[in-house]
Amino acid sequence: MLTENITLAFSSLAANKLRTFLTMLGIIIGIASVIAIMTVGNSQTEENARQMSMFGVNNVECYIWMKDDFVYEPGMDSSAMNPEFTKEMLEQMAQTYEDSIEGIAVQTWSGGGKAGLENEDISKVYANCDIQGVNNGFFTVNRAQVSLIDGKLFDSKDPENDYSAIVSDLFVGNLFGGDVQRALGSKFNVETNGESVRTYTIIGVYAYQSFGGFDASSQKDISTTVYIPYRNALSQSSDPSSNRINSFTIGCRTGVDVIAFTEELTAYLNSLLPQDTNYQIYCYNNAEWIEDVNKNMRAQTRSITLIGAIALLVGGIGVMNIMTVTITERTREIGTRKALGAPNGAIRLQFITEAVIICLMGGILGMLLGVGAGFLVCRFVQHIPVVMSASSVLFSFATSMAIGVFFGYYPADKAARMDPIEALRYE
Repeated sequence: MLTENITLAFSSLAANKLRTFLTMLGIIIGIASVIAIMTVGNSQTEENARQMSMFGVNNVECYIWMKDDFVYEPGMDSSAMNPEFTKEMLEQMAQTYEDSIEGIAVQTWSGGGKAGLENEDISKVYANCDIQGVNNGFFTVNRAQVSLIDGKLFDSKDPENDYSAIVSDLFVGNLFGGDVQRALGSKFNVETNGESVRTYTIIGVYAYQSFGGFDASSQKDISTTVYIPYRNALSQSSDPSSNRINSFTIGCRTGVDVIAFTEELTAYLNSLLPQDTNYQIYCYNNAEWIEDVNKNMRAQTRSITLIGAIALLVGGIGVMNIMTVTITERTREIGTRKALGAPNGAIRLQFITEAVIICLMGGILGMLLGVGAGFLVCRFVQHIPVVMSASSVLFSFATSMAIGVFFGYYPADKAARMDPIEALRYE
């Protein structure tokens, strides 16, 4: 019986090709819209999560800042403006939470300028750079951002007089033609503000990563970070408060509840400060922020998908409308079948089958179109990896079937309830 109904359905649809295609068009557009939107939304969410995770899902950022109720008064001692978190406090914290902390990163900006080689014309062979003083913990905490591809980390016992440096592969490309082995152990000079010149020795090379994208023709002028020992950077500062720590990042071990740890750490760090301090320590983590961003992305995707689903509703109404017209045109055929003994269930199933086949064919075409559109938008418009959701494809397939049954039932039931005598009289 089902095979016969499918054969009859295809024969009927083939007899009205244009009408069949126009009926399917609403389904095609609706399914394609839903799949394309869900594909792009899922791809954006995954790409955002990937990029944000590079800043450390398990990291806790700590800042020493003025209390909210602090008021500066004229004539106040300038020492009151200096952060009061010391190296000793940092070491005490590390010992207290050694089971939870994988690494601690401290850093300080130490200027920037143009780097060149001693025997090269700096106007022709140069590399723009920013200099950051960091400890070795920085490379543990930020391993996703700064990945060492050759060389080693700082190991000097006298960091204040250690003028070693870790540079990017782009820096090596500009000064050494990309020859990493030649760069390791080589010295370079940095002109800061066109005045002071510092000389460093390259001990390591890390892989440069661009977070904003750049044109290949402008790589020469991109400023990359040169990392030097943290204590060396502090020794070059004339600021008496430079030995005070005003910020640091903690990398938590795998399995640590970062959000709960952040709350506990905030209370602990503030307890280390003097009671009469004007400062307060603020801690936050990326895990909660990343989850909030992902929730917003998913909510936006669902909202836009709902708009695309409206097209499916319109397409379903179109199917019901066309099936009603079809039944009207085939009233005598229905009367003849009922006069020959066809039960109501057989008549109903025949027209439901036609509606389902229309929606199924439209759904398949819509899935192909939606997958293609999502792929093109992700790869060639947004330039992100494509994340195809199997659930969205299965949902679309199931939706096509459901639309066929739901919107085909009313006209099919109407056909099944026809009086055969009245149907045979119909002109």
